[in-house]
Amino acid sequence: MTATNNFSDQQPSLTVYKASAGSGKTFTLATEYMKRVIENPDAYRSILAVTFTNKATEEMKMRILSQLYGIAHGLPDSDSYLHKIQESIPFPCAKIRERAQKALGQLLHNYNYFRVETIDAFFQSVLRNLARELDLTANLRIELRDKQVKEKAVDELIEELQPNDKLLRWIYEYIRQNISDDKSWNVIGEIKDFGSNIFKDVYKAHRDELENVLSQDNFFVQYTKQLRNIRDRASAEFSKMGEAFNETLDRHQASIDDLKGGKKGPAGYFIKLSSGKYDDDKLFNATAQKAADAPEEWLRKGDQKDEGLMMLAIELTNLLNTTEQRRRQLLVPFRTTTLILRHLNQLRLLGSIEKKVRELNADSNSFLLSDTQLLLNKLIEDSDSPFIFEKIGTQLKHIMIDEFQDTSTIQWQNFKILLQEVISHADGTGLIVGDVKQSIYRFRSGDWRLLNNIEQEFPSQGHPLETLKLDVNRRSEKNIIHFNNTFFTIVARKEYEALATDNPEEAEQVKKAYEDVCQKAPDEKSRTGFANIKLFPKEDYDNLMVTEIAQIITTLMGQGVRQKDIAILVRNNKEIPTIADSLMETMPEIRLVSDEAFRLDSSIAVNLLIDALHCLMHPEDKIALANLSKVYQKRILNNKLDDNDLFIQGKDVTDWLPKEFTQQADSLLTLPPIDLVERLFAIFQLDTLKDQSAYICEFYDLLNQYLTDNITGLDNFLEQWNETLHDKTIQGDGFDGIRILTIHKSKGLEFDHVIIPFCDWQLEKRYTLWCRTDAEPFCQLPLIPIDFSEKSMTNTFFEPDYQHEHLQNMVDNLNLLYVALTRAGKSLFILGQRKSAGRRSKVIEESVEEMQQALSGSILTGDMDNKNDTISLEFGTLSTPKDETKRTSENIFKLPVKTLKVEIESFDNMVEFRQSNQSKEFVSQDEEPDDKQSSYIQLGNILHQLFSQIKTADDVEAVLKQLEFDGVLYDDIVTREKLQEMLNKRLNHPKVASWFSGRWKLFNECSILHVNPTTGEVMTHRPDRVMTDGQQMIVVDFKFGQPKPQHIDQVKQYMQLLTQMGHAHVTGYLWYVYSNKIEEVI
Repeated sequence: MTATNNFSDQQPSLTVYKASAGSGKTFTLATEYMKRVIENPDAYRSILAVTFTNKATEEMKMRILSQLYGIAHGLPDSDSYLHKIQESIPFPCAKIRERAQKALGQLLHNYNYFRVETIDAFFQSVLRNLARELDLTANLRIELRDKQVKEKAVDELIEELQPNDKLLRWIYEYIRQNISDDKSWNVIGEIKDFGSNIFKDVYKAHRDELENVLSQDNFFVQYTKQLRNIRDRASAEFSKMGEAFNETLDRHQASIDDLKGGKKGPAGYFIKLSSGKYDDDKLFNATAQKAADAPEEWLRKGDQKDEGLMMLAIELTNLLNTTEQRRRQLLVPFRTTTLILRHLNQLRLLGSIEKKVRELNADSNSFLLSDTQLLLNKLIEDSDSPFIFEKIGTQLKHIMIDEFQDTSTIQWQNFKILLQEVISHADGTGLIVGDVKQSIYRFRSGDWRLLNNIEQEFPSQGHPLETLKLDVNRRSEKNIIHFNNTFFTIVARKEYEALATDNPEEAEQVKKAYEDVCQKAPDEKSRTGFANIKLFPKEDYDNLMVTEIAQIITTLMGQGVRQKDIAILVRNNKEIPTIADSLMETMPEIRLVSDEAFRLDSSIAVNLLIDALHCLMHPEDKIALANLSKVYQKRILNNKLDDNDLFIQGKDVTDWLPKEFTQQADSLLTLPPIDLVERLFAIFQLDTLKDQSAYICEFYDLLNQYLTDNITGLDNFLEQWNETLHDKTIQGDGFDGIRILTIHKSKGLEFDHVIIPFCDWQLEKRYTLWCRTDAEPFCQLPLIPIDFSEKSMTNTFFEPDYQHEHLQNMVDNLNLLYVALTRAGKSLFILGQRKSAGRRSKVIEESVEEMQQALSGSILTGDMDNKNDTISLEFGTLSTPKDETKRTSENIFKLPVKTLKVEIESFDNMVEFRQSNQSKEFVSQDEEPDDKQSSYIQLGNILHQLFSQIKTADDVEAVLKQLEFDGVLYDDIVTREKLQEMLNKRLNHPKVASWFSGRWKLFNECSILHVNPTTGEVMTHRPDRVMTDGQQMIVVDFKFGQPKPQHIDQVKQYMQLLTQMGHAHVTGYLWYVYSNKIEEVI
């Protein structure tokens, strides 16, 4: 580990770890967290650690808890953490173990304050705390349904259009413009696709500015008119250029045939201009260039002595030069105008779409997650950061940020304020961990440049910053590390050289990002591991690819490799079915595991329930009924039923369904949704299906959550199911099989053997890029949507934007390759296509010869010059896996997870009602005691209930009113007035008055859990009243009978448990309410 920017005279307040793949990032973060809580077991309340994914959050929490336990109990598998902590904390080993035990107890007993969470979850909590300042309701729901809300907004906008609406006029103009440009008149799909831009950070940042400009009277009409005038004038002038050529020929009484090469010679330049090819990249080609330099190039050698033709040639040379000069002057504004006009009509509609989206969110009391950051940013930039801390509810002293390379600019702007506030204090520290090379979430606004230039984020602010590099790879074998070091050194250099010509300044950023790509291997590792690059010709490529994948799997399994140790990583989900279908056909003995297999809509039982609900709501849908009948007969009853059987004469399609379902449909619809689904589960005998319980349980949870969040009915749930809910997944970690997943989903994971097929994905695709320009009149719009592509953006005012975005795409694709290749532990197989310009495998093919020279012992086969030959580079040896029997850990947090097979059963629920109105006597008193005893029991129950709801003496009157309203005070034996009088006497006692003052933070009837050391059973205890003022802790138990010795033992146990939880100065009391006697327990 190397360090730079060290400050010898001052402890760094901000530490940045640049952690390459497999270098122990989680180990470092967990160790830093544990250092803080071992130094001070109460420090957890002032630590915030943010990660990027829920899985990373879970892993981090479990790592911290398990290693604290391991250190506390002296377990050998925690020694590495202990030794690392001892390097920083000068405590004896015994004291570290004692502190670890105490810190573990604090975290478990105060788990809500164990602040390891995703960055989105953190900002959501801030958002909820700031709901009043942001004019939001406190119970708002955070939604992730950007696409669905946007499409619904467009649909409703179209449905609500009136004849005189301005929006309708805009859409008419849009349609007319499309028709005049020979495009489709159906623009709804285009509007929906373009509408996604309202969720992009760059649009949101300039939304108000755009809205102000576009809302100006006649701006849009005038701006569009200006652009079209520029385009039309340029087109007319281009046409005249071609006409000038023909006029010159006529004047000299010559024809194209008199010129060298005829139409294919220099004259082709003017012919293309005449046909409307003004911006053809090959218009001014080498032939035209020669003719512009020398008149002789217009004529054949035999004609060059003809004075008349020579005069023509000289005139044509001058015409060509002046025409080309003028064409270049016109071309940039002409092409710029053409680009802008493509999306101008759609841009005008964005504001209406966004407004509708806000209305839909307000109606459903929801808030889109994509809006969170901008809203907070606007509030924070005008606020004092301690105010934000106060609203969060804690004073932070230590902040840790994981996966920093995936942080967006606006997230960082929000978080930077908190980080600066923390590290500005003497005892505040910040920790940032990330790897620029693993930044693959730019489509979610992740910005790798933030980490690449982190030093510039804290210039001259008195915050010592230390940058450390974690460069030892503990994941991969030595040969894999050496292979990846060589590969990325070569490929990164080639990519840098390709960028440096057009964009030298930003190309240096790429060079800096990959300057630390080479990793070290631990000394104890032997030189093992195998890597193979294989590139196939284009002919029969798909077949060659799937055959090779099957061959690799066969070879690995033949050497004893388990299926669950193999992973297939792909660029896109669409490649998964191609691979899966082929492997299931050729290798039926293997099991493929993918996220697609764990989706709810892949479950027969869940799909049947959805179909049944749909048919109940829409009995007229015969196709749905037929499908439901077919599935029920074939999958539940195991009857062979084809489509013809469903519609045989004289038989209704519903006859194939359960009678209870068809005959009691109306009564079924009266059931609450959860009860209805349970009933359908029983009616359709879904318990007979195997391996469906996990899906059904998840479906029940999903339905229950939906009903909690929404007041709408089943139809809305079914609509939401079709839009978003169907792709929810169950937890699939316990399944054994070959994993097939995208590179994005593999991030953070590791596998012994990795296969990367179709490693030739397209590097750049067409999408909307938001640009700015200072050129008039285009700059009148503060932000302009442009179709991103090299062909359309070259020779426009947006060419610098293309160069910038092209570099970003290059980094994205290089990082994707880095993430994929660094998942491998023991073997790596890279499979792609040869001669693929504009695709990922191009640079791989260009690098294999240099890699073969750099990797001693590597073997390169195949003819590089023959595009129809397969080339292969092999390095290392595929070794037989050792028999690795893992010793069972003694750490209770690391116990192996046992999969319990649980089958769901459904039972009829016969409900009986007994009125209670919260009065325990209605439900619990079967026998009437004598009057006096009854009065005491009743009074005791009421007083106990009363004290459990009173926080301070001021609450008494309101609580009594509520008890009277609930029917608890309902007779003359115990009246509100009698209770009020009794309570006033009791609360006059000085000690009681203190307990019921506003001084204390109160825990009324909160459960305390602990494990019985003898039986191992989890015990629950509920003290009546626990109070703290931050200095001391008081526990009080109310008693309404005669004093007994066991009362003292009970309070002593409460005191002991509170002390074990880390609370100091614990005092206990018994309060005998009837006699108003208070006894301190010692």
